[in-house]
This record gives sequence, structure tokens and C-alpha cells, in this order.
Amino acid sequence: MKFFKKRSFSSLFNEWFGFENGIDISNETQVLFRRNIVIKNIIFVSNLVYSALMTIVSFITKTNSNWILTAILFPLTFLINSTLKKMIYTHKDDMMHQTIAMYIACFYMFLSSVIIYMKMKTSGASFGEAGYMLIYYALVIVSLYQNKKLLKTISKWFIVIITILHFTITYNMISTDFEGNTFQQIIEFLRSEAFADDIILRTIVLASFILVLYVIVAITQYMQDQRRLELIKREEVQDEFTDIVKEMFDVTLSNDIISDDDRQHIEIVSMVSKHFSEILGYSTTKASKLYEFSRITIDMHVDLNTDKIASKDERFIHLSNQAKLGNEIIKRFELDRLADSIIRTSVEGATIETQNSGKLIKQKTEEEQIILLSDMYVTLRSLRSYKRPYPNKMAIETLNKEFKQFFDSYLFERFIRFSDEFEKIYDNF
Repeated sequence: MKFFKKRSFSSLFNEWFGFENGIDISNETQVLFRRNIVIKNIIFVSNLVYSALMTIVSFITKTNSNWILTAILFPLTFLINSTLKKMIYTHKDDMMHQTIAMYIACFYMFLSSVIIYMKMKTSGASFGEAGYMLIYYALVIVSLYQNKKLLKTISKWFIVIITILHFTITYNMISTDFEGNTFQQIIEFLRSEAFADDIILRTIVLASFILVLYVIVAITQYMQDQRRLELIKREEVQDEFTDIVKEMFDVTLSNDIISDDDRQHIEIVSMVSKHFSEILGYSTTKASKLYEFSRITIDMHVDLNTDKIASKDERFIHLSNQAKLGNEIIKRFELDRLADSIIRTSVEGATIETQNSGKLIKQKTEEEQIILLSDMYVTLRSLRSYKRPYPNKMAIETLNKEFKQFFDSYLFERFIRFSDEFEKIYDNF
């Protein structure tokens, strides 16, 4: 028995770090909820990395305080992750709670990077300065929220606290051995190469980095907002489309109930049409498609019920496919009505109406003419309220005399030539 289902790396990665995995991006609360989950997972991974870094520092420095911090940091990682998870999931549909969780996650990311940098810098390790990169890493994580207001707020704290770190940790101005009073020490430090060549440069680079991030976030947020608006408009169009489609098919197809006689009629027409297409040299695939279309009104039906479909995109695809199907059904009904109409007007002697219907036949495709000619033949052979059933010879003579000019000449001549075969199909049904 398998307790664990095998999953691909891409699916696992998308589950953990996919910002749009399983959410409606038009819903701002859902978007922020998903981002909080992703950032929580990133924080968890980051804390594991921080624990690994502190372990390395502890091995190198062999300082008890570093080992204590490392021992505390590892279980703290799971505690923090659990706390964030509870905070995020408890009120996942509440925008205020999700916003609070966002700020807490960002401030924690910032403070943890600062603390790790301070510890690495003051530990005496040769690579202590490498911890400075964690501050930039924290800024990148904050930018993943794609929130200008958040980035602006966090950046102010970054600049203030990092400036303090520059003077107290990076270059410990307090412990610097300057002669004179404290004020004089500050003046001399500000004139020193450490301040001029390093702290100012660090500040400029940090400010530039924040500015670049802010521009990127501003552009991305604008694009996301526009995308969200387009999606909302699309959903509105989908809803309108759904209503229109339902109303259209309710009106068009509501009265098209297939009786047993109509079903029999369509089945004979389908058989004649298929055989006629084979006579004309149609491929097996093409002849089968024509056969399917000729009997679509009895084999298929439009299903506009989307109650069991959760996804909006899937509902739209379903309705779109059903609309295409409905359109094909309507086209087939129109051919059936046209065939019956032109036979009726001819029998009743309505020459003008017959001519007008004939003009419509000329506008049809070859496949539609095949079905129309087959339908008219079967209609002539069948009993109708306005006519008695014609024998095969009389039906062919009527087609040849009254309707020849409405069809493609080659197509019509082939139908007449092989009329005996169509007679067998009708009589053997």
C-alpha cells in the first residue's frame, strides 16, 4: 500500500512557491493570502539557511554564545513558521488579518537578517562581512509582495537601522580610538576614509537598490492591477455570455422536440447523405464527419448546466464548447426546415417562395447541399400533412424538374445518376 503519492518537482515547487497556485487573481484577499503562504515558506527555508550559517560560524569561532544562539535558532524556526501559518490560515478570507500577517512576516525577515549579520560580523569570523548580503536578500523577499506601500514603509526602517549598523557594527565608531572629546571623535570619524569611502558608498548602493526595487514593484503592481481589471471584465463578459447563450438556446431549441417520425426521417437522411458523399469521392473521415453532422440533432444535446464546475475558466470553456455545439445543431435544424419548406411551397404552387428558398440553397456549402438534396429526396418519398408519399421515380422527376437549378450541377447530376442506390437505402430502412 502506498502512503505517499509520487509527485513531480515542478508540482511541489508550484505548491510551495507558486504565487497564483489555486487562487482567483481577481480576488485581492486570495492573492494576498497566497503571497503570505509563499513568503512563509520562503521564511522557513531562509531560517534553515540561517541555522546552517550559524552552525558554520560556531564551528569556526568555537564560541559558546554562538552555539547557544544556533541551538535556539533551529527550534525557533519551526515555532515562527507555525505561528505565521496559524495567523495566515485562521482568517484567510479577512483582508485585515492578511495585511497584518504580511507586515509581521516582512519585519521578521528584516530583523532576522540584521541579527544574523550582527552576529556574523561580531563573531570574529573572516567571512563575517558576507552576512551583509542578507539585508539585500530580505529586501528582495519584501518586494515579492508587489506592494509599493509596504516596500516604502519597510525601506524607511531599513535605511535608519542599517545606518545605525554602519556606525555601530560595520565600523564601531564608539570604540574607535580618537583623541579629544566625544563630539570631536564624531567629527574626526566623519572625516575618516572609513566613512567617506565605505559607509557613504554602502548607503548609496542600498538606496539605489531600494529605488530599483521600488520601480520594479511599481511596474509589476500596475501590471497586476491591470491584469486583475481585465480578468474582472472578462468574468463580466463571461457572465453576460452565459446568460445570452442560455436565453438563445432556450428560445431556439425549446420547441425542437424530436418525435419518432422525425428521428426516423433524420436517420434515413444521414444514411443517404453518407452514401452520397462516398459516391462523390469523399474520404472515410470526411464522410463520417458529414454523417455525424447530419444526425447531430438526435445524437447530441446542449448542456448549459455549470453547477458542478468550480473553476470559472472551466465553466467558460464548457459554455464555449456547448455554444459551438448549439450553433451546429441550429445549422442542422435550419437545413431540415429549408428542405421541408421548399418542398411544401413547391407542392402548394407557391412559385415565388420556392424561388426564394432556392436562392438560399445556392449559398450553402457543398456538404450542406449534400444533406439538403438528401433531405428533399427523403421528404418527397415520405408522408407529410401537405402531401402523399412519392414513389422513387416521381421523387427523382420532381427534383430534376423543379430544383435542379438550385444545386451544383455536378453534385445534382451524380445524385440523379445513382438514384437507384438511394431508393434501396430508403426502402430497406
